[in-house]
Amino acid sequence: MSLDHTTRPHPAPTGAWRLEPADSTVEFTGRHFFLLPVRGSFPVRSGRVEIAPDGTLVRLDATVAAAGFETGNPQRDTAVRGARFLDAERHPELRLTGEGLADDLSLTARLEVKGRATPVTFTVEELTEQGERVAVRATARIDRHACGVGGLRGLVGADLLVRVRAVFVREG
Repeated sequence: MSLDHTTRPHPAPTGAWRLEPADSTVEFTGRHFFLLPVRGSFPVRSGRVEIAPDGTLVRLDATVAAAGFETGNPQRDTAVRGARFLDAERHPELRLTGEGLADDLSLTARLEVKGRATPVTFTVEELTEQGERVAVRATARIDRHACGVGGLRGLVGADLLVRVRAVFVREG
């Protein structure tokens, strides 16, 4: 099913679901010199979500690999994985833990980067349910400075648009 935000919201699929890393993506767009777009991605490692029969979020926990940060520019990618930005050696994962799910399926969560948890809200733009599989497309705006990723403040914009495609398989 696709979400149409002009009609009443669709219910979230209930039950316990395991994230399929190979079918899921986390992509972002930021700005270099506040003008030039920079696009990149992180590899998805793992995740689980559980939705109660009344539609409340019981649990959401997902991780991506900080060391897998990639924009297609090897020099920039190495720098961003380093201590000044993601510090991937000491903090190998970025973690998302869910806090709540609204009727419109917007997700409130905490994004943990370098040991610092920051609130974030994802807007679910599409939810497709096919039997025992669910695919979700969602977006969020994230302030990298609030997440503790503050290197090159004068050259790189703070605002990142994050796009997630998450594919889940029903557990049990």
